Amino acid sequence: RPLTDEQKADQNLQFMMSLYRSAAEPDGRPKQHRKFGSNTVRLLKPSASSVSYLPASPDHQYHFSVQYHLDTLPSEQLVRASFVHLRSAPAPFNSSQGAPPPRCRARVAPLGRESLVVLEPHQRWTETDITAHVRQRQDQSPGGALTLTAQYRCTAPMAAQGGGGLPRPWAQRRGGQHLEVPSLLLYLEEERDGNVWMGDLLGPEQRRRRRRSNEDSVISNIPSSKRSGGTPKNRCRLHSFRLSFDELGWGHYFIAPPVYNPRFCQGNCPRVLHYGYHSPNHAIIQTVISDLGVGDVPPPSCVPYKYMPMSVLVVHKKKVEYRELEDMVAESCTCR
Repeated sequence: RPLTDEQKADQNLQFMMSLYRSAAEPDGRPKQHRKFGSNTVRLLKPSASSVSYLPASPDHQYHFSVQYHLDTLPSEQLVRASFVHLRSAPAPFNSSQGAPPPRCRARVAPLGRESLVVLEPHQRWTETDITAHVRQRQDQSPGGALTLTAQYRCTAPMAAQGGGGLPRPWAQRRGGQHLEVPSLLLYLEEERDGNVWMGDLLGPEQRRRRRRSNEDSVISNIPSSKRSGGTPKNRCRLHSFRLSFDELGWGHYFIAPPVYNPRFCQGNCPRVLHYGYHSPNHAIIQTVISDLGVGDVPPPSCVPYKYMPMSVLVVHKKKVEYRELEDMVAESCTCR
């Protein structure tokens, strides 16, 4: 489904959409296996935040104090953690008067000077690596809250070169800020199976509702499905079947990819199972038994042989999550 106006204005979601596009093709195929060194990237919005401004300053200085709940970490291995500094959505005057975004220096208070990063005018976001700090916090208090303070100093590009303070358009923004409330980005090696992860995401009630409302309509769209009672006449092979997550009742969770093509295997298994089917010896014997009519033994079934992973982007509560799910798309078929 198309993004809502609220989602389009959500800079956290736009950041994760950019991350998703860098890692996956439009159909969800990963461009590179574990591009981020993990199978999951989770963005957490703070559970609590406050902001304070430094008055009477020629530039724009303020502090964010934020808190995140880390109760989602125990079952996963933390690979890396980043503090994400996101620029706010452009104000209306920005396009009409052509005022460039300010240059912002960001520092995470508990980490000292080594945490300093700069968000240049052409950048929409930047990150501070806080992996060691998060690991230490988890060791001291597993599943507890993480509290951080970000210090920002934003200066117009001309001011940074000695041209004075903030220009008039940016001066009008005092009382607001040029950056969003910082978010926490966790790179995780998710240990749960994909079906367990999906179950936790959707919940039992949502899965039951999805089955009741969509199962018949989805299955009826599959050509020559078993539900129809017909016997496909073609030889066992791979078929395409495109659908949206809306059709599965999951559209409000899954942001990307917009269309999912799991593909499926269908057709008759030949009497002579050539090497291309990669069928086990048991399937060959079962074919012979079925042909001879010895007992009530059916012929081998046409089923997927190999699968490909797929990358998804989901939104749930205060989390936006990129996940590389294994075995989501059928790649080839076999008879067994």
